[in-house]
Amino acid sequence: MGGQNPVSNFLRSLLGRGDQGDQSNQPKPVVDSLPTPPLPSQPQPLPFVPSAGQAILESVLAEIDRLSSIERAIIAARLLNSDEPLGQVSPEDWARLIEERVGKAYAEALRKWLTIKGCGEQK
Repeated sequence: MGGQNPVSNFLRSLLGRGDQGDQSNQPKPVVDSLPTPPLPSQPQPLPFVPSAGQAILESVLAEIDRLSSIERAIIAARLLNSDEPLGQVSPEDWARLIEERVGKAYAEALRKWLTIKGCGEQK
């Protein structure tokens, strides 16, 4: 049995033929060569699954991007426990926010008030 193909031997044993010789009424297994082993697959990177903290952070940052410069300054002032971020907001930023949220007449009144008080930026 030393020269026989192990796959052929296995198939013959499954068909009940063993080494009994040729029997014409039973089909012979046809094996041209050993099956090629599957190619070693390259390790696939695991899909990136963001952590809960990362998902929250990305959500918060997306919300911050939607805010006005004044709303961002308010958040920064609270986080830093400092008034400095609010000091960086221009009077025109305040006027634009009031115009968007309250109305144009209020924004114009604020601009005039800032001019009278000497705080406004004249353009």
